[in-house]
Amino acid sequence: MVIVGYQGIGKTTVAGKDLCIDLESGNFWVKGKRIEGWEKIYCNIAEHLSNQGYTVLMSSHKVVRDELTFRGTDFVVIAPCLELKDSWISRLQERYNKSGLDKDFKALMNAKDCYEKNIIDLRGEGKVRLINSMDYDLEEIINELREQSAT
Repeated sequence: MVIVGYQGIGKTTVAGKDLCIDLESGNFWVKGKRIEGWEKIYCNIAEHLSNQGYTVLMSSHKVVRDELTFRGTDFVVIAPCLELKDSWISRLQERYNKSGLDKDFKALMNAKDCYEKNIIDLRGEGKVRLINSMDYDLEEIINELREQSAT
């Protein structure tokens, strides 16, 4: 199963649990920029791992979603609803304050600048699971999606 997850949903937190892999897109930065065609390599890895039975948690970059769609890869988008904007940005701010990581700063700035556009774009994808409350359990959502795909 391939899951495209909005920044801050908890991909890294559930990684390593119950065959979940967080396929970190930040690994595709070389000398301050992403290499051309990085999304193709990223999606190759995701498909390979998914075909081995892993649940692959991927970034929600538009180029990634477009590449998955182009390939005909089934994926589910998990993202917060529009109403959670302020709470979500606060969550990303707290994450950055704790980590100090460049990737967390980029996620925070992206959400501050583009939250509404990001969520509206994500809602336009095929299978979408919106988070309607800050009190959610990503593992539980993933298990529900697995059950649905098994039927």
